[in-house]
Amino acid sequence: MTGLKSLIGQQRPARILCNALINGRIPHALLFTGEDGVGKRTAAIELAGICNCADTSNAEPDPGEPEQSPAACGKCRSCRKIQGGTHPEVHIIKPSGANIRIDQVRSLYQSIALKPDEASKRFVIIADAHLMNREAGNALLKVLEEPPEATFFILTAPDTQDLLPTIVSRCRHIRFNPIPQKDLEKYLADHCALETDHAMIIASLARGSLARAIDMSSEDWISRRNFVIDRLEQLPLQSGAFRHAFAELLAADRDKLEGIFEIMKNWYRDLAVFFHSPEKVYNRDLHEQIRSALQQTCFPRILGKADAVTRAEKVLAGNANIRLALDVLVDELAE
Repeated sequence: MTGLKSLIGQQRPARILCNALINGRIPHALLFTGEDGVGKRTAAIELAGICNCADTSNAEPDPGEPEQSPAACGKCRSCRKIQGGTHPEVHIIKPSGANIRIDQVRSLYQSIALKPDEASKRFVIIADAHLMNREAGNALLKVLEEPPEATFFILTAPDTQDLLPTIVSRCRHIRFNPIPQKDLEKYLADHCALETDHAMIIASLARGSLARAIDMSSEDWISRRNFVIDRLEQLPLQSGAFRHAFAELLAADRDKLEGIFEIMKNWYRDLAVFFHSPEKVYNRDLHEQIRSALQQTCFPRILGKADAVTRAEKVLAGNANIRLALDVLVDELAE
């Protein structure tokens, strides 16, 4: 059985949605905002499952029992299809390339023009709705103004600022906050079989994102972090050959670069934060290494290196020469 209260660290969104289900007042358009990996899409799928579960004793709780949490059985045909992503009345729209384009919205409108055939309620989940281009946004707005019968829209985005204000105004906005570190630690210990210390480190570095925490726990991420930070600390003392060998090593596996940039940014962020709030560092197990590193540098230099990492990310996002960009970055970090 699955329910909204199973969302990790999202009591307020779960309570709002549970009350809407219990009272039979689900808004025709919902907007879930928050960082990646905090449960927005999970909540959308759970909501669709509860509304269309064949076991009505779970899907439609008694309004006289306010403490009862709506839940889907997870076993009926409808639940299995929704969980498998094959239900014909649960449409998930994702960016095609860098954007959600108008042809995707037009195709969606053709698919939902008729009354739902295989479910009592149809759900349209638009992931990363902030990536809709203006034409797609305007096309969706027309659908939201006159939604098809028994059709509910759920948009997910990091924030409201990159969405058309007219779209935001037609949605019930629910904010998903970063998941508390203690909840992440418990999940990693219970579901990923991590030891307490390991779970604490990853939960701190995941910055409230369950998806990020799971990714970090799925491989030897701590060893990679330690390797990258050690190399960053060695760079100013090493030869040009050493630096460019490090750049070559980074360039050899582009798929891991995003995570390596994250390690670098977290490190320089921790160096900056440690001056005034050592208890707020992400790399909580590296206090002594941070303190030692601060004896060899100064605040403006830390900020300059953090900026260099951000610039390299932007350059590589534009399909620049990866080796050249990394050579430049490593030289800047070695100063």
